[in-house]
Amino acid sequence: METKFVAPSAIALVLAFGILTAGNAYAQTATWYVGEGTLQNTYVTYRIQEIQTNDSTPYELTIYFKEQDDRGAWIAPSFVVSEGKVIPGTLRLADNNLTPLGGGEVSAEMQPYISGYQNSMTFLEAYASKSNPKALSGNPWGNVAGTGAAVIGPTGSETVTVGGGTFDTSIISYSRGNVVNKIWVADNFPYPVKALVYADVTEPPAPIRYQFELLKQGEGQPETPQSTEEIPQPPLKKSTVTSRYQVQVSWDPVTIEPGKETTFTISFYDNQGFPVENVGYDFVVTDADGNTLAEETNELARLGVAEQKITFESGGGKSILVTVNSVSGVGTGDFVESADFNIVVVPEFPVSALIVAGAVISLVVLMTRFRSTSFGSMFGNRNAL
Repeated sequence: METKFVAPSAIALVLAFGILTAGNAYAQTATWYVGEGTLQNTYVTYRIQEIQTNDSTPYELTIYFKEQDDRGAWIAPSFVVSEGKVIPGTLRLADNNLTPLGGGEVSAEMQPYISGYQNSMTFLEAYASKSNPKALSGNPWGNVAGTGAAVIGPTGSETVTVGGGTFDTSIISYSRGNVVNKIWVADNFPYPVKALVYADVTEPPAPIRYQFELLKQGEGQPETPQSTEEIPQPPLKKSTVTSRYQVQVSWDPVTIEPGKETTFTISFYDNQGFPVENVGYDFVVTDADGNTLAEETNELARLGVAEQKITFESGGGKSILVTVNSVSGVGTGDFVESADFNIVVVPEFPVSALIVAGAVISLVVLMTRFRSTSFGSMFGNRNAL
């Protein structure tokens, strides 16, 4: 029986082809980490909503990558825009994963928003950093801590359009029960372009833990906008931290002034918008410095609606915190079910300003009369000639 052998040259050719093919396949597998593609003199603007930041109210964060210091950290002038208020600062971000480092200039007012940034936009740095980049397809990246096992990793691809452009992205996701959390990553872009992640809870519905989206990107340092005070108009309605309940606050009169009594009406609903009854709640009002102006605890809204009357002594921004303690005698569990509302007390027009305004008007009238008299005399003299 004739035995056939493959020539050594043929074997070498097959091996070489196999190695070349494998090499090409490996080269085509894109990897990514938080901070990849960061360039000097560029900026990004994101809209962020994070469960522990400003009562889950969305805000905008702009980061300008100005330069790197002698340790490689990014010096990044930044500003937050929250409900019309602009809060500037300077971040110092790690080159390895863009997490905040010490040495920046972040005020106490700005700090909660930067914590929201770290809890959301740099979440993936725990799995993909410059020293440990991960493939955007194929194997899982790791496990997410929490209730039950959750494997995180690439699960598909999608072309997405956000305010900052259109991107071909890989979807990095993990699931808990029927809830799927998704983060859209574009190769060679520093941050994910958007995300929608839910909180880990034992009872549905799961509230949004965080979501964000790229609004703008560009070159050069963007101009810091001016703050514009927004005067909220009633009614205001917000969900509590886990979205289990909704709280609505309205007030009368609509314009809140110092020294005049204002009646606040608080209404409570479930997560579907239906009224709930026998609600135990707390009602706390603070000023811009965190000083407590009014506090009513262990109140009961038997029919799901309650009133609180307050007379403010001064103008300016105030905050109302409504906390749901129980509904129909049942406590709210592990989470503090609260909703925070910002209001503005409009100061009365100062008496001194009225005096100044009156003086200016009187002066204008006198000058007008003087000019009229002078012109009349001039014309009179001219006619006499």
